[in-house]
Amino acid sequence: MYNTPDKQKCTQRKLNNFSKKHYTYINQIFGDMAVREIIAEKFPHKHFEFNVAKADEADFDADSDHHFLYNKKKKDYVCSVEEGFQNTSKNVNDTLCQSYSLLTYFDIKISKYRKKRQMDMIKMYRTILADPDFVLFLDKDIIRHKKNKKLWKNFTKKEEEYLVMDIQYILINIKDVLDRWENYGYHYFIGKGKCPS
Repeated sequence: MYNTPDKQKCTQRKLNNFSKKHYTYINQIFGDMAVREIIAEKFPHKHFEFNVAKADEADFDADSDHHFLYNKKKKDYVCSVEEGFQNTSKNVNDTLCQSYSLLTYFDIKISKYRKKRQMDMIKMYRTILADPDFVLFLDKDIIRHKKNKKLWKNFTKKEEEYLVMDIQYILINIKDVLDRWENYGYHYFIGKGKCPS
């Protein structure tokens, strides 16, 4: 799809919409432990295991999860907050722990530059989605199961709705979020989460 300059331009309304769509299609889906199990099976790592805990309410929203890795070789945890990459005092909307943990899992060095980190996350998600086996397992093991009909919420809707559990629908929306993230959405996760003036 061709990106016109208007589609790339940051506005506060577009950032707010992007944040809901990002939470729906990136944070929620790639933070789902079943999805992370598929990633671990498809792209095994010698040392790292995915882990999750209820988030500390001082740093994150109540009732949210915090994703980190367990290093089996060193017998310790790798956490984006403790490593100094995720700091909600400086970057108020930085809810990207599941993305930081995936970068580390894939041995992608986390840049000290906030925009570069996010561009690396976007590239990583595109690489994961380009793997036909990952997509096949995502569809076969999670999306097609009737019991998962109400697994993922659609946070872009005012009323409580759930995602349409159709692989093509979900992939189109994930790819759209990645394009928006790359074009202007990265501003949401930097500083106060505003468009540059």
